[in-house]
Amino acid sequence: MDHFHSVDASHSEKNSECTKTVHKRRSSVFQSRTITFNEYEGTRCVEDGKTVDAEDAIKCVSKISLEKPIDLEEYIINLRNERKEWIETLKQRKVQRRNLAKQKLYSENRGQLLDLNVLAEYEKAFVTARPNYQHIYRNYKKLSDIVAKTSVLYNLTYKLNQRFVRQMERRLCKVNDKVIEILGS
Repeated sequence: MDHFHSVDASHSEKNSECTKTVHKRRSSVFQSRTITFNEYEGTRCVEDGKTVDAEDAIKCVSKISLEKPIDLEEYIINLRNERKEWIETLKQRKVQRRNLAKQKLYSENRGQLLDLNVLAEYEKAFVTARPNYQHIYRNYKKLSDIVAKTSVLYNLTYKLNQRFVRQMERRLCKVNDKVIEILGS
């Protein structure tokens, strides 16, 4: 019995190896369609890694020559149109994002109404007795602005006072020197 299972297992492994495919992204325009003849075998040619007889190669070459040639101008125009579409999509998404941000900001600033009828009496008393945090925050902001201005003004007055004291000391020294000169002469 083990022999049968091992044969089936090896057979299924071979099938799974054959079914594995590698998916590669390839450009639809610039696909390789050339056929190169093998120098060593002469009558056979190599097409995309497969060996083909000379007759098949001639059929393949004639089939390729009958296909529509690549129109680069049309391809470039398509690329430009696609770029314009992406730019428009980007603009639309930016506008949509701005609108959503405005809606979010509006809904956050609007706040939520509290239905006090749902609450019990002690809960209502607690909610109504709570301090107005928004008012406290506004007062704190005003106070911090006033403190900042006051500290700046204090520093300026201190510097001006020091400058005034130095000037008065210099003038006092000059007056003392003049008085000493007058008394000495």
